Amino acid sequence: MLSISMKCKYGIKAILALGEHHGRGLMQIKDIAQSRQIPRQYLEQIFNRLVNAGIVASVRGKKGGYRLAREPSQITLLELIDVLEGGIQLTDGTDREIDAVFNLFNEIENKLKAELEITLANLITEQQRLQANVMYHI
Repeated sequence: MLSISMKCKYGIKAILALGEHHGRGLMQIKDIAQSRQIPRQYLEQIFNRLVNAGIVASVRGKKGGYRLAREPSQITLLELIDVLEGGIQLTDGTDREIDAVFNLFNEIENKLKAELEITLANLITEQQRLQANVMYHI
C-alpha cells in the first residue's frame, strides 16, 4: 500500500498553520500543536527536520517561536514530502532495462511529483476557500 506517514501529514498541517500566519510574527509550538491536534513532542521532532532543511526558522527565548524561513510561494508540497518522507520513489533506478512495468511506474512517479509541486501559497488559498464554503446547519 502506498501511504503518507502521520509524521508527514502532521508536518504539512503544521506548515500550513505557519503559512496562514505568515507575516504576522512567530507562532509557538504549543499553539500549532493544539490548533492542528498534533502531539507536541512529535511536532518538535518534525520542526527540527524542517529547520535543518531551511523551511522553518526558529527563534529561542521566552517570546520565541517558529515562522516560515521562506515565502509560502517558494515552498512546495513535494519539498515537504522529500524532507519528511525521504522523497517519493516508485522505481529504484536499477531497472533501467526496457520494461513496461518500469516505464509505467516511472511515468506514475513523474506525474505524482508534478502534482505535488503545488506551492504552500496555493495550498493556503485552497484551505481558505474550503473554510469559506463550510456551511453550518442548526
